[in-house]
This record gives sequence, C-alpha cells and structure tokens, in this order.
Amino acid sequence: AARRAAADRWAGSGWRVNAEVPGPWLRRPPWRLPGRDTRELRGRLDSGSLSARGFDRVVRMAWTIADLDGRDRPHADDVREAMQLRMGDGA
Repeated sequence: AARRAAADRWAGSGWRVNAEVPGPWLRRPPWRLPGRDTRELRGRLDSGSLSARGFDRVVRMAWTIADLDGRDRPHADDVREAMQLRMGDGA
C-alpha cells in the first residue's frame, strides 16, 4: 500500500518511490513540508550536525513513514522518527 501511495503521488514525474525524488523537488510546493514540521531538522542543518544531503534523506524517509502509516503527508512526528532512524538515538 505504501509503494502504491508513492507511485500514485509521483505518477507522471518518472519516479516510483520516495527515494528516487530529488531533494530540490521536495523543497518546493506542493511537496515542501511546513516549517513547523521541519523546525528541528532545520536546526540540525543550521548547526552543521546534518548536511543538506542528509536533510533531503530525512525528508524522503518522513514521506515513506507517512505512506506506511496510510497518511497523505508527513508531519512533525514523522520527521522526528526519520531523523532518529537517520542519526541514531541522539537525534
């Protein structure tokens, strides 16, 4: 179901799964996540503890977590979970 949700979302773009979507695409509307949902992630980016590439990977993972949970968009909890998976327990 999660793969189908991603495939439906990206239909017509040439991508089938969230992992294939380029970061710049995810950082612009309508796919950009609201600042309230990425505040902690942006703080990590600003502090240098996370690279821009890592930021994009966390956002892709948050989309996948939302798909697995059957939601159409990620929210702050998904971003936090993705950050923890990416960066470990200290995230």
